[in-house]
Amino acid sequence: MIGAKVIQSSGNNRVHIVRYDGSSAEAWRSIVVVADNGHFMFDRAYMDYHEDRFDDCSFLVYRDQHLIGVVPGNIRGEAWCSHGGLTFGGLLLLPKFNRISVVKEVYDMLFSTLLGQGVKAALVKPVPWIYHRVPAEGEIYALNAIADARCLTEVTTTVDLKADAKPSSLRLRGRKRALKAGFSVVQSNDFSSFWKILSARLQEKYERMPVHSCEEIILLAARFPKQIKLFLVNDDQGIPQGGTVIFETETVAHAQYISATPDGMNNGALDLLFLEVIEQYRSIGKRYFDFGISTENDGKYLNEQLASFKEGFGGRSVVHHKFEIGL
Repeated sequence: MIGAKVIQSSGNNRVHIVRYDGSSAEAWRSIVVVADNGHFMFDRAYMDYHEDRFDDCSFLVYRDQHLIGVVPGNIRGEAWCSHGGLTFGGLLLLPKFNRISVVKEVYDMLFSTLLGQGVKAALVKPVPWIYHRVPAEGEIYALNAIADARCLTEVTTTVDLKADAKPSSLRLRGRKRALKAGFSVVQSNDFSSFWKILSARLQEKYERMPVHSCEEIILLAARFPKQIKLFLVNDDQGIPQGGTVIFETETVAHAQYISATPDGMNNGALDLLFLEVIEQYRSIGKRYFDFGISTENDGKYLNEQLASFKEGFGGRSVVHHKFEIGL
């Protein structure tokens, strides 16, 4: 649908976009690591692990001859998504260019280019504010201001580690039960054992498998050892009864996967796990601990029991925005 390289310039010919190809991976990364809303998932070493499953349609943003931004994206049918294989997407700019006028200019250019290539719609989920190094929500305004834009919202539960939110008595009783059962929390590289627990739980409850295979998460953890970490709850025999995979950024420790065995669930394994892990991240100065969304059907359905469990650790609601834009 879209050619190997598309270039479009703004009216003043200073800002233009270029279709990304593999030869620009290092240049791409140079933006991701400094952008106000950067995230390691936008590193091509992360994005491209599943490149065979997505028709990549990412762009580089230039001002004159200087790279100032990147836009991860893929094509799905007649829609452009940012990004169908990642939790988030959107526009990443060098901090000095993170201005509302530049954001609007780039999106105008991008959507005009996509429309000219036969794309009928754009789906964009900007990086939520808890991941921002400094405020960077101009993108939400720019997208919402588009006439044919529909904004959907999802809710995640986040613990502010600088605040003094106390865990509930229910969670504290669960931890006490886990300790009495001889459970303990360890950081581990035993992804295989955890994936068996996770896969069994997802298959039983939802009839689906994890987004990542065990081999994929092991590969990504090897590429990003400082960002992807596994914490397990072991019983008194050293056998895993639950765990969580954490995706860590400069500001956020995010629970990407959470699961436990039936025995672990009955004996408070997750209560012990998160009360300890949250305190670990608080002690090293991380700002937020995020549990992930508790909504389904584009935010229309809230799993109240799941949200309540997360709130029991001192979490509060943070809204994620997702835009559907007709081109």
